[in-house]
Amino acid sequence: MTLSNSASSDSAMSAVDSYQSRIRELEAELEKDQSLSKMLVSIRVVTALSGLALIVFGIAEPSVGSWTWQLGIAMIVAFLGFATWYEIIQWRLEQTKSHRFGFQRLVDRVHRQWDRLQKIAAEDECKSFATEWTKDLDIFGDRSLFRWCSLAMTTTGARTISRWITSWASTATILERQEAVQELQSHREWRLRFFEVACGLRDQRTSPEAIVSWAESDDHFAKKRLLVPFTWFGPVLFWGGLIGLSIALTGENNVVQMLCLGCLLAGLAFNFLLSLFIIGPIHDLFHRIGAANCELQILRTWIQTAREMPHASSFNSRIHHALFDRESDADAAIGKLQGWMVLAGFQRSPLFFLPYLLLQFTTLWDIRILSGLEKWKRMFGKHARSWIDSLGMLDAITSASAIADEHPTWAYPKILDRGALLSTDGMAHPLLKDKQRVPNNLAIDEERRLLLVTGSNMAGKSTLLRSVGVNTVLARLGSPVCANSWVGESFDIASSIRVQDSLQDGVSFFMAELKRLRSVVDQAIEESKPDGKRMIILLDEILQGTNSRERQIAVDSVLRRLVDLGCIVLASTHDLELASHDKMQLHAQIVHFREHFEMVDGKQIMRFDYIMRSGVTPTTNALKLLELVGL
Repeated sequence: MTLSNSASSDSAMSAVDSYQSRIRELEAELEKDQSLSKMLVSIRVVTALSGLALIVFGIAEPSVGSWTWQLGIAMIVAFLGFATWYEIIQWRLEQTKSHRFGFQRLVDRVHRQWDRLQKIAAEDECKSFATEWTKDLDIFGDRSLFRWCSLAMTTTGARTISRWITSWASTATILERQEAVQELQSHREWRLRFFEVACGLRDQRTSPEAIVSWAESDDHFAKKRLLVPFTWFGPVLFWGGLIGLSIALTGENNVVQMLCLGCLLAGLAFNFLLSLFIIGPIHDLFHRIGAANCELQILRTWIQTAREMPHASSFNSRIHHALFDRESDADAAIGKLQGWMVLAGFQRSPLFFLPYLLLQFTTLWDIRILSGLEKWKRMFGKHARSWIDSLGMLDAITSASAIADEHPTWAYPKILDRGALLSTDGMAHPLLKDKQRVPNNLAIDEERRLLLVTGSNMAGKSTLLRSVGVNTVLARLGSPVCANSWVGESFDIASSIRVQDSLQDGVSFFMAELKRLRSVVDQAIEESKPDGKRMIILLDEILQGTNSRERQIAVDSVLRRLVDLGCIVLASTHDLELASHDKMQLHAQIVHFREHFEMVDGKQIMRFDYIMRSGVTPTTNALKLLELVGL
């Protein structure tokens, strides 16, 4: 019994078909460019060797004619052109591979192919958002919610998604995000273009965040103002000497000619020496911005794609306005920055390196470019962070829209103000594969805010708790949740599921449990204030480290305390005596999961249906498991 039906499967495959179709196109592009790359390698070798041979032959045998070494020079120029073309093809190959990686990742996430869903660099930014409850619910890390739901390839996008899913959001905020997600859900073609461009930003040397950092930094010469006038001394001396020498050569005044030549050479020497001292830090700055200009081109294309986004919803409209406000149009501004960086990139180009040297030693080219960049920073630097933050939010919205597109039968949760509690139909764990997923219904009202889950080992108790928690987190993203329907409040979350002792700190398992429960109760007390948030508490087999009689008293005390503080509490237990107690049955909903045994090829096999049923479990399996493993 699974949540997905034929309709959802067809729709999911429709999304996968789109992904796989693009993968085939990218593989064809890769094959074509790889063939071209191999051809250019051969052409480069032929033109370089032939050009050098003709130059040497032409100089060694003047009688042949000057055309020989002139043709050789032309072939060397052609070699530089082919070398530049080769670099362009190599960059394009890298981009195509990044795009193919992204689309293959989309396919793998739909099929929950966890072994293939490897961590990307942007995921490292999630570490600061990890807490005890995020570890309990597998929000980050391998086989986690973040790795499955996030399409973000940038640091800002990853941090935005992390912040949204780990922070409580108001009803109005979630509904606004849902509206934005629904608007983009049906625009798969645009979303895939936006995602494909973003894939090109993965693992680039210069990140959008580095550009923001530079844009908000002080001027390069902020503490060296006295140095700025000297940067004009050498160029003025050189060009003044050159102009003077050109005029003096028309006359016969040798003194003037020598004086002008001296000024020219002095200017060259001054520019050369100054370049030795300042060129390194300036080139480092160029690299921070994107000296090769490829990163800026990707960023600008990404922004241009964002211009075409649907933005009728209020949230998407704000993103669009932040990017394309008349006074701070991100596309135009990055275009101007890109123009400056094209000029800054001369020193990295095989074709323009020699002209760059001439410009550097006659005009201090790098400083002139730096002046233009500082002017750009004064005009647009204050807007840069808003642009990148807006793209990060768009990353989050498109990630949720992809989930909605791939799972059309999942329901957008109906989030109501305090008092709605929680009611779900067909809820299951979103990180399980479709064939493994078993839905269950859940209804928690004000009269019974405690759900006590009993059942055998491996029957599904912990999965139920995590299903509620993970779907609650998923709702914060504005995404649909893994259920046919979901009505409830926006909950804050606390949990005690994976508790570990610590030999290093001298903390026993029981003491570690107590500390975790103390933090849960403290948070519940804080949120019980009139302006507090409704909490949902997930407790899995708490206080296992003490004897059964004391455990029953302690667990009952903790559960009652949390309920009295207004929390919704979902707790699992193996303690059937606790679940059967009259007082517990009076104020709690008691449910269970069970197992059954089948004979297969003469062997007894334990089976689970993972269906939640009312009442205390009538079965146990610990002794049977001992028997099955030969103990």
